[in-house]
Amino acid sequence: MENRIHPRHKDIVRGSELKGINMLKLATRNNEFFSKRHVKSFFYFSFFTFHCFILFFMLSACSTPYHAYSQGIFQGKEALKKGDYAGAKRDFEEAYQNDKSPEAHMYLAIIDYKTNNLDSAEKLIREAEMMGSGNYHYLRVLGYKALILLKKNKELGLEALDRYVSFYALSDPLMSINDVKEMVRSGNVDMPRLENLIEEQVSWFENDVELYWSTGVGYYDGRNVIGGPSRFQGGFIFR
Repeated sequence: MENRIHPRHKDIVRGSELKGINMLKLATRNNEFFSKRHVKSFFYFSFFTFHCFILFFMLSACSTPYHAYSQGIFQGKEALKKGDYAGAKRDFEEAYQNDKSPEAHMYLAIIDYKTNNLDSAEKLIREAEMMGSGNYHYLRVLGYKALILLKKNKELGLEALDRYVSFYALSDPLMSINDVKEMVRSGNVDMPRLENLIEEQVSWFENDVELYWSTGVGYYDGRNVIGGPSRFQGGFIFR
């Protein structure tokens, strides 16, 4: 028996087929748009991630020498406190290789002073001094320069000690500075006592500055009308 389809039914079938084809085309176009959009987003994400990685790598590379320098200085200071001059020198030399800073020069000079290598100590401390007074270790540089020169040449050492006294007077000096002034005036220098006095005075000054930098309080906190940050800017001390 022959299957016959009513003409109206044929129109319905044909319409359904066309509708299905159109939906398929639309779905294909949407899928193509979806793919292109996500490829584009993935490209931008990859581009951004790649550049972030490069930036991170560059910053890490730049920070590595400073980290090694800081670690060397810290470990060297700890060894110096313990009297381990050989260990301290190794640490300070490592720091020096990463950053030839006034601080590294100064601490190497101090080690040479402690081990009685005075020619090298003088050379290093003068180099640290020539780098300028723009850091808070400058007072220590002047103090140890005086100690080094006093062991080599008393006249030059007293001149250097007088400069130390004058510079320290611009800060908030401990009363023990009067004992140092008397040594300069009389010329009678007690080296062990002078070394202890200078170490005490310099340490107090550096601790005050570090306290202000780390906490915002202390002698240089700006609330003290006599002190305040204006007294210590960029390593320089002001009245």
